[in-house]
Amino acid sequence: MGRTTGVLPTLAPDVNRRAFLAALGLGGVGLAMAACGAEAAVTSAIRASDRIGYSDPEVGEAEAARFSSGRVVDVAVPAVAATFGLAGRQVTAKAYGEGPVGPEIRASLGDRLRVRHTNLLDEETIIHWHGIQLRNDMDGAPPLTGETVAPGGEFEYSFTLPHPGTYWYHSHSGLQADEAMLGALVVEDPQDQYGADVDHVLVIDDWTVGFGPSPDELLRALNPALGGHSGHGGHSGHGSSTTAAARAVDPDALARTAGPHPESAALGGMTQHIAYPLHLLNGRPSEDADPLTVPPRSTVRLRIINAAAETPYRVAVGGRTIRVVETDGFPCRPVEARSVLVGMAQRVDVLVDVDSGTWPIVARVEGSEDFVATTLRTRDSVTTIDPSRSGDIDELGTTPVQDADLAATEASKLPERPVDRTFRLELIQSPADYVWGIAGPDVGKVSMKTGERIRVEMTNKTTMWHPMHLHGHTFGVPAYGGLRRDTVIIHPGQDLAFEFDADNPGAWMFHCHNAYHLDAGMTTNFYYER
Repeated sequence: MGRTTGVLPTLAPDVNRRAFLAALGLGGVGLAMAACGAEAAVTSAIRASDRIGYSDPEVGEAEAARFSSGRVVDVAVPAVAATFGLAGRQVTAKAYGEGPVGPEIRASLGDRLRVRHTNLLDEETIIHWHGIQLRNDMDGAPPLTGETVAPGGEFEYSFTLPHPGTYWYHSHSGLQADEAMLGALVVEDPQDQYGADVDHVLVIDDWTVGFGPSPDELLRALNPALGGHSGHGGHSGHGSSTTAAARAVDPDALARTAGPHPESAALGGMTQHIAYPLHLLNGRPSEDADPLTVPPRSTVRLRIINAAAETPYRVAVGGRTIRVVETDGFPCRPVEARSVLVGMAQRVDVLVDVDSGTWPIVARVEGSEDFVATTLRTRDSVTTIDPSRSGDIDELGTTPVQDADLAATEASKLPERPVDRTFRLELIQSPADYVWGIAGPDVGKVSMKTGERIRVEMTNKTTMWHPMHLHGHTFGVPAYGGLRRDTVIIHPGQDLAFEFDADNPGAWMFHCHNAYHLDAGMTTNFYYER
């Protein structure tokens, strides 16, 4: 697998320093505080007494109104320091279980998921259930949604699964999700329309633990002003100081991990800051890939989850056409493609028809030659393929399908209705330091009442693309035929709007799902009013 080398470059200026601080509402406050205090400077526009919080009765009432199958699915997800083999090394990482990816959870529409979460780490943690329109007090984004789980503590998540689709779960505490604290959550549909013969999940992840600087060391190298405090910008208040972040970064290890910025025409420029030394598919590198075995002459559903902290992937099946059928759990108009681009936290479901044989499944880092691969193999196949040599399949040389190439089905579109409130937000970056933010005329002022249609208009004033994620809701993107997403890519310089119905009361995070941008301040909160 190829790997770039070099040093961490300086961010290109986008706004000057004074304008950046003013946009965050901080005046002369230093940049180290920009990631921690912007929201507090502007949320006074919404009185705390008027907000619906996670412990208010409206949250339970919304949960009670959801469809219930009457079934309960019980699972255990412990947070542990696990030691496991990876690419010929023994690695110790914060994990959900025994390996680099947590257990796959499967349930059905309307089931109540009950999760016993035990924290066996020496630091606090929490689980966020990404993409699920769940009750606010189970979202896993404290203090908006409750307290973290202290070392030695335990928490029981219990919530209804209101929509089928492909989702995932991950820690929302510091940079724990950039270790092994993540896993797939599949909500099966009893009325499934696709008729696939077999269903496989593909969890794609970037990896550095044991092969380069730790995530906390990388964050400190990107911005020493953070001073060893890793906490998602302070907006949700669940960061923790770590000794790893306070250590000096080994320059040689950093040089091996931080390379020249990958560039991508599809994403409008630079794709990421960190050149990860390893990429995993279902917890394995290409050299140790676990093949997906399927019946001959079958239709295969691949549920693709980009669980990476910082890496976008272009995904293809060598020698096969894929049909994109769902985005973030909602049906889209089927589109045939040779490759598809998946940003961090996004999910794309594709169908692949196979006869008899073996084909490589490749996820290549967008803008780079680095990749991870496995094989799709029918049970009667006598063909063998080396996944570690599959990074140059023809399909990856094609223009990938992106959000803009897709549209919602009529059934999954939001119903037509007037917009009740419109808010404008701007994505900004510091001209010199690794600090990212959400600004604009309505930052900290996004509030709504249950039943309203909300429109959020974003302008990306930075030099990078951002996968923007809203907790607790799925929105429609009018410019993309109403495409349903909970995480949408916005390109440098782009204006993009999304709309959603305010039907899940509480307080919810809205942030960039580049883990390092989030930790450096690109986050704000949306509130419900009484």
